[in-house]
Amino acid sequence: MRHRLFAVLVPAKATAIIDAHLARTLMPLLRAHTITGYRLGGQMTGAWDPGYEPTADPNNWAVCQACDGTASHDGAACPDCADAAPNGRRPGTVAVLDPTRWVRHPGDIVRLPRLLAPDWRFPPGSTPTAWVDPAGVVWLRTTDEDVPAGEDTGATPPLLRQVLRDLRSRRRDVEPAPPSPRRRPTAADMAAPWRPPRHPPRDPFKPSAWAVAVVDAHC
Repeated sequence: MRHRLFAVLVPAKATAIIDAHLARTLMPLLRAHTITGYRLGGQMTGAWDPGYEPTADPNNWAVCQACDGTASHDGAACPDCADAAPNGRRPGTVAVLDPTRWVRHPGDIVRLPRLLAPDWRFPPGSTPTAWVDPAGVVWLRTTDEDVPAGEDTGATPPLLRQVLRDLRSRRRDVEPAPPSPRRRPTAADMAAPWRPPRHPPRDPFKPSAWAVAVVDAHC
């Protein structure tokens, strides 16, 4: 099973119901068997936060089962948690290594304006392989097959820059216009020459209303 880092566009206020928004956006990829599953963060937890290490997060420490948290076993230092102090953990604890048990990291939901800033850089090795939003998926050609090892500098990929430009210009529409209210035609309508319906101008795209979620997609 391969793990891919997806950047998924979600409403900025979606933090409390992030799972529902991810499900709505990623369901087409699941149905098409493009991916077999996904998790917010997952193995990619903290990928866009260079100062974060999941196993160093106290929320991802567990009581050592070999010594019941006493740090000693049969009168000697417990070998299972002997690395606690050197690694800054509380005595008698072990780091949780299973990503499925890691707590969610707030840094896995990034406000879209941060990605639009000229100085934004992904941490090297953490550039997304795909962008996903309500308009569909864009493969960014940043996989190991496309970019040789060690050459992922964190610069925004050209295809992602194009996606972001299209969002701001509304050439990429992630907010379909609401349908016009329907009314019964009148006699005057029937007698008048046909004209194409007029649609009110769309509001400009507001980056502040959106965020991007770091998603560990299983392919």
